Amino acid sequence: MLYPIIFDTAMDKKIKHIGPKSGKLLLFGGVYSNLQALQKLISIAEAEGILPENCICTGDITGYCAQPEETIALLKKWGALSIAGNVELQLANDSEDCGCDFKAGGRCDSFSKMWFPYTKAHLSESSLEWVSHLPEYISFDYGGKKVTVVHGSYENVSEFIFESTSENIKNDCLEQTRSDVIVAGHCGLPFSQTLKDNLWLNPGVIGMPANDGTQRVWYMLLDNEDGKLKYTHRSFEYDHKTAQQLMYTNHLPEAYADTLASGIWDNMEILPELEKMVQGIPINLDNDSRQNIEPKTSKKMADSYYDPKDLRKFGKITEWSEELGTKFFDYYGKVFEEGALSAREKSLIALAVSHVVKCPYCIDAYTKDGLQKGITKEEMMEAVHVGAAIESGATLVHGVQMMNKYNKLSM
Repeated sequence: MLYPIIFDTAMDKKIKHIGPKSGKLLLFGGVYSNLQALQKLISIAEAEGILPENCICTGDITGYCAQPEETIALLKKWGALSIAGNVELQLANDSEDCGCDFKAGGRCDSFSKMWFPYTKAHLSESSLEWVSHLPEYISFDYGGKKVTVVHGSYENVSEFIFESTSENIKNDCLEQTRSDVIVAGHCGLPFSQTLKDNLWLNPGVIGMPANDGTQRVWYMLLDNEDGKLKYTHRSFEYDHKTAQQLMYTNHLPEAYADTLASGIWDNMEILPELEKMVQGIPINLDNDSRQNIEPKTSKKMADSYYDPKDLRKFGKITEWSEELGTKFFDYYGKVFEEGALSAREKSLIALAVSHVVKCPYCIDAYTKDGLQKGITKEEMMEAVHVGAAIESGATLVHGVQMMNKYNKLSM
């Protein structure tokens, strides 16, 4: 049975209702013109016995990498479903920018002025026509639950929604779509979150690594075989060297090409503070033991009381005190926004305080943050000395209390 694309008259959005789904589903996003990654994903789907019509993309089929036409052709041939990401919507409207909502004048914005025109120039008329007919949203029934696939959010296709993003924003999207489950993309990082009786799932992207220091890219499996909805995060490696070389050859941003190999994003302009802190720490999503992979570029650390990987669990402190934890992260994010102090100045202050309170997690996080903001090692060390001087001075000035007490008692 065919299910038509209909319009939400209140929001003027193209929503494709595809009716009930059964069997195992494969969810993925952000192919970003990375043909080699898509080829590997298709082989995984075939090995798992997942039908093409049960494979669903959260959009941004084209993007940073060098083979947009070949990628669309392969996706069409495969027969997987997809919604339009912001890139596809901008291509369909013959726009001059990618619509990613990057900060004007930032590195991402500058790089988009290279890769977006390249993407437009390398797509055939038939591919552009195909893109223009993609729905903005897909909804279906699965295991007794209504699932809606969005790119950013329902109201804003370009909205970056991360694990640390306020639950109120996610709940609003669930209510607007009358959904039990939201499957979202755009932010580039895999995560899953339970919101009361509902779920927010982001399978991650396959076109770029997840900023965790590994070359892996991410997707998700959804299953309801025993009548209960289950989700599993999965990752894979692929022929990233070919994808990287094609980017170099076609004069696309070298920083993005380097990310394919390093697993580290060139910058973290779009990331909230919590997501910035875990850059370079391998993702280990608990519901799939196969993801416990160390980055190839680092040595395995000996067991210690402070495990760098624990920093990724920081966001989970809300699970034991949801209201207070959420308020803390809202406050934390506000503190590090640009204000009377620049983000650079705040990063140096945070680094100094991290040493004073002796938090290894914070030291790791704000050393990396400082590097991203162009802070030199000399500036970092001076900040550490400032912290040490204040801490030492505070210890010594309390000696006055000792002297006063001694004089009083010895009178």
